[in-house]
Amino acid sequence: MEKITLGILAHVDAGKTTLIESMLYESHQIKKQGRVDHQDAFLDYDPQERERGITIFAKQAKFKWKDHEIFVIDTPGHVDFSASMEQVLSVLDVAIVLISAQDGIQSHTETIWKCLKEYEIPTLIFVNKMDIAYRNKEEILEEVVSKLDPNSIDQADKDREEMIAMCEDKALEEYLQQGSLSSETIQRLFLTRRFFPTFFGSALKNEGVDPLLDSLCALVGQKEFSQEFGARIFKIQEDGSALAKITGGTLKAKEIVNEIKIDQIRSFNGQKYTLLQEANAGDIVALKADTDWKVGDGLGYETAQQERLLASFLTYELLLPEEVDALQLWPYCQQLAKEDPSLQLDYHERSKKITLRLRGDVQKEVLQKMILEKTGILIGFSQGSVVYKETIGKQEYGVGHFEPLRHYAEVHVLLDPLPAGSGVVVCNGNRIESLSLGWQQQIMNALNQRQYGVLTGSELTDVQITLIAGQGNLKHTSAADFRQAAHRAVRQALRKGKSILLEPYYTFKIEVPSQSLSKVLYELEQRNASFEILETEEDMSTIQGSGAIRLLMNFQSELSALSKGRGKIAFIKSVYAPSQDTESIVKTIQYDPEADLKHPTGSIFCKQGAGYYVPYDEVEEKMHLHPLDTESSHSYERVRYHVSDEEAKRAFERTLSKKKEKPKAKKPKVKQELDHEEIKIQPKKPELLVIDGYNMIYSWNSLKDLAKADYNAARERLIDQIVNYQGYKDIDVYLVFDAYRRKQGEGRNETRHKTKIIYTRYGENADSYIERLVHDLKSHYSISVATSDGLIQNSILASGANRISARELEGKVMGVNAIALSHLK
Repeated sequence: MEKITLGILAHVDAGKTTLIESMLYESHQIKKQGRVDHQDAFLDYDPQERERGITIFAKQAKFKWKDHEIFVIDTPGHVDFSASMEQVLSVLDVAIVLISAQDGIQSHTETIWKCLKEYEIPTLIFVNKMDIAYRNKEEILEEVVSKLDPNSIDQADKDREEMIAMCEDKALEEYLQQGSLSSETIQRLFLTRRFFPTFFGSALKNEGVDPLLDSLCALVGQKEFSQEFGARIFKIQEDGSALAKITGGTLKAKEIVNEIKIDQIRSFNGQKYTLLQEANAGDIVALKADTDWKVGDGLGYETAQQERLLASFLTYELLLPEEVDALQLWPYCQQLAKEDPSLQLDYHERSKKITLRLRGDVQKEVLQKMILEKTGILIGFSQGSVVYKETIGKQEYGVGHFEPLRHYAEVHVLLDPLPAGSGVVVCNGNRIESLSLGWQQQIMNALNQRQYGVLTGSELTDVQITLIAGQGNLKHTSAADFRQAAHRAVRQALRKGKSILLEPYYTFKIEVPSQSLSKVLYELEQRNASFEILETEEDMSTIQGSGAIRLLMNFQSELSALSKGRGKIAFIKSVYAPSQDTESIVKTIQYDPEADLKHPTGSIFCKQGAGYYVPYDEVEEKMHLHPLDTESSHSYERVRYHVSDEEAKRAFERTLSKKKEKPKAKKPKVKQELDHEEIKIQPKKPELLVIDGYNMIYSWNSLKDLAKADYNAARERLIDQIVNYQGYKDIDVYLVFDAYRRKQGEGRNETRHKTKIIYTRYGENADSYIERLVHDLKSHYSISVATSDGLIQNSILASGANRISARELEGKVMGVNAIALSHLK
């Protein structure tokens, strides 16, 4: 059975949900046809959707029509949620654009049409609500042809085949020779967007739906899939599972893909799902796994994507009640960010604020209610500020190195400017033969993620990033290490070069009473807008122009005041262009790229068992791969270090000396004048730090939240931080974890670098183990114990050991690892 992934797209209230209800009913998937106004539609099951009568979240259903299995995705129609609609486009085989016969083509309909063109998705048009339309079919078709595409062809027209043939010279030649077109030719013309079949009907009354589905199946035809496994993620659900389309091959439950074990495969139909043991090419499924999925992620041969045509131009700060800390709300915000990446939620550590991007008031209201229901916190929003972007003016070369203890990665890139509107294009120009295909894929995935500029910290765009070299370590390199090195390489290139600040500009059309024309023109001049008067009639005048969104914000209210409520403005198009006020904007934002620990410009190298930070302008000479000619050949050589015999001998002797018992220090004799007794000066004892591991995890501010989400990850992060701290301080460390409640636990020890990690056996808690350890070793070491447990603290002091609180140790560790390890978070 052939499989089709179908998307239904339209402006709000055009009848998308009703059309899907009709399709499900006509295909006998449901027995009763629901209605949006009755709040019983098959896919509008969210309470807010039923309350508002609009689709907010993209959802899917499936049904069979003749010899096809159709996966249909209902997308939001309101302009505020258009980013959610766009997420779906990357997995569609075909789309149906719905037009209300009453409302005609709206501005959002034209936006949808442009998106479909950009994604090259073959499209059918269904004009709905013909049963209550005040215009006839010919008038509506004329509007479709003029505003969408001249090759929109009514499929009920008896001359439709001749009109299809007119779309291409080759097809016209076939039609003239044979008197008709073959089904293969019609399919080809449709799939290449040479014509757009147009239908008329009423979804509520099931009129015109059957011919629409018949043509859909005939025009899409048989689709060929790759035998190699691939999948594209297009939505993250509230439970963390990922909705994905299988684009090739087969996926089985419990299979490991991209180093991720797929725990469950779910097939959704509305709210309900069934568990699958296997998913095949063409299926839409939900994947459950212990990982953080992201919209746009690719599995198998698919690579990550970051297409965003409809991102918001405005960012807002969340306003919280006085008693609520932003960090308290942040874990839920992180979940929201996974479900809808277009929100671009960020937590700013220095200002302790949360910001996000929004498109309008409806989206604000929905988000406000969602957060209140989930957390009990009533939020507000600040006045919106413009979202800037950055690009470059000429080619730049960048390097990134990431090598804290037990991590290693190095990446070299070239950045080239692209034409406006190109976004970020990532290419593989690797010249290092030893860089495996797997590592190259990991670096490419990292480079495909969002990159940030150095002028204002804004998103990078209109740049081609080319991977030209990279290096890893078979034992210590992970995908996260390549991600760190890749991002640092891009930032280092930007820091060296000269960036260009971009800001969004609107193209607008204004209709205003002629008597108010001079006032409106004066106001546009004050806002540095460029414009022209298209026409002036006795009563109304039309102005067309463009201007920076930053300066046109709230112009609608100003226009209403100037025209006494009669003026109208329509924003036709929005683009990013170089800002005319870069200096003042940068000065106002006061972004410091060197203080941005989340997006560093320098690199991390390893010395004496610990990572240390090297600024961007000093890193190139320390790289392990060196370019021979970065401007032409882009060829590279590996650095081979030669160790002399004398150096090797000295290193060997130092290693042996550490294994031998340290010689006792000489005991100088000091005479007391009064009693002539000999005073013995004891040799200084080596330092030993004993740490109650789980006590740290629950006490450290940097680990508490992570522990709630992923306890094992919090423990591993603590271990990494303590190992780095030990390497820097060069002291002995025991890190004790409490396992006394695990009946199967027999206790185990391991050593990482020079840090001894102990998991207590069943029946023995960490406190008793630490007490015994202090008692046994107090004569050999100067011992400090890190814990915030009051009882064990008293026992430590009684044994003559020093004690350190959990917060005190956190401060010391963070101080040592401030640069090297803060980037691991």
